Amino acid sequence: MVFGVILMSMKCDLKQRVVLYTRVSTQQQTTENQLFELKSLCERNNWEIVHIYDETISGTKNNSDREQFNQMMNDMKKRKFDKIVCYSLDRLGRKTSELINFLTMLEDYNISLFCWKQNINTEDQMGRMFFQFISIISEYENNIRKERQLSGIERMKREGKKYGGNDFITQEQRNNVIQLRKEGLTYRKIKEEVQMSLSTISGICNG
Repeated sequence: MVFGVILMSMKCDLKQRVVLYTRVSTQQQTTENQLFELKSLCERNNWEIVHIYDETISGTKNNSDREQFNQMMNDMKKRKFDKIVCYSLDRLGRKTSELINFLTMLEDYNISLFCWKQNINTEDQMGRMFFQFISIISEYENNIRKERQLSGIERMKREGKKYGGNDFITQEQRNNVIQLRKEGLTYRKIKEEVQMSLSTISGICNG
């Protein structure tokens, strides 16, 4: 019984090691307010701040361009902390895909996240539900993007336009080129008639 009490006491004394991540977009801004709120939060929860990653970089930049963010991710892989605490979710990525990659890495390394503004803590049930919701939204966006791309490609095919430097030629257009060639028109004359490149016309006629 005494041994069990000692173990419980030791666990209570162990502070969770956390790092703070703060970011502003311009030199005219300051992270002072962010740091004040995050430090107060850590003090209330008895979290030990082991490092602060503070940077000034435009929100339009990708995470791969953020020096402090990348350093934080490298330190995470070395198990230097247990939790990341940030002011707001939008500090962590400009796109849903970036946010998903970030959250997935946290899950892989068993690192939790707390966002002060949204009151998101991935250690509790609501936080885990949020992670699942973001994953669903990301998959939905990817599917919509693919559908739009395929729809656009099909439309360009019908119109005989180019996509990625390639000509989309309908069977009707091919037949037209072949017929013009049979009538004795040169490739250049056919080009004037059908508005295709000479290489495309040559490929149809010699295919």
